[in-house]
Amino acid sequence: MFPGSIIAARIVKIKVENKETKSFYLKPLEKIRIPQPGQFFMIWIPRYEEIPISASGVFGELIRISVAKRGKTTSYMHQMTTGDLLGLKGPLGNSINLQAGKKYILVGGGYGVAPLIYTARKIIQLKSHATLLIGARTKDHLLFIDEARSLRIPVFFSTDDGSAGYHGTVIELAKEIIHRESFDEIISCGPKEMLIEVARLADKLDINSQILAESYMKCGIGVCGSCELGQSGLLVCKDGPVFSGSTFISALGL
Repeated sequence: MFPGSIIAARIVKIKVENKETKSFYLKPLEKIRIPQPGQFFMIWIPRYEEIPISASGVFGELIRISVAKRGKTTSYMHQMTTGDLLGLKGPLGNSINLQAGKKYILVGGGYGVAPLIYTARKIIQLKSHATLLIGARTKDHLLFIDEARSLRIPVFFSTDDGSAGYHGTVIELAKEIIHRESFDEIISCGPKEMLIEVARLADKLDINSQILAESYMKCGIGVCGSCELGQSGLLVCKDGPVFSGSTFISALGL
């Protein structure tokens, strides 16, 4: 049995996305709230620690999470097969604020692209405009390019080593695109240093930004305090994970 607020979900499909990331399509065995872009679940597997994973899509009754192989828990998940059960707690945290009639540029680095591909789908549903930038170290680490193209939105990608797409960082790519086209808002998820650069870029351009912060978490519900953003008192799990760029920078003391 799954304890407390954790409910069981069955893995009904697994897709290999790249050399280190798999997507798991989950069917909750009980009624659950539909996650919105930016929200996350605490994933529980017996004998392993709970870990936070953002939703990367909702397809009918199935919830998709995309998991990079990083530690003991995620390594074990990569060995799981269809039919296996895991525990879900959530959805947790706040969500990305999206509005109709806006032009968004989505800037994703590494597996931070996962919640942004879901965000792009929501933007399309709102009949707003989304441009998606996907950055990775090498071509083998690029994520969701084919799916993004299937959405018929502008998609650009970069690799640090130049093995595919733009040769450089996704921030450098973003600066080039923003230089030739105007946007109402930047939404970004990825490594911390990249998020800092995005927030600073948005401030320089005087446009709004929403930052999806990542942090180590133990509880996911604002009790343990392990996911404090800098020394601000703000908790990524409870006050985020979505922050305005200005709040994000201020919380880090930058």
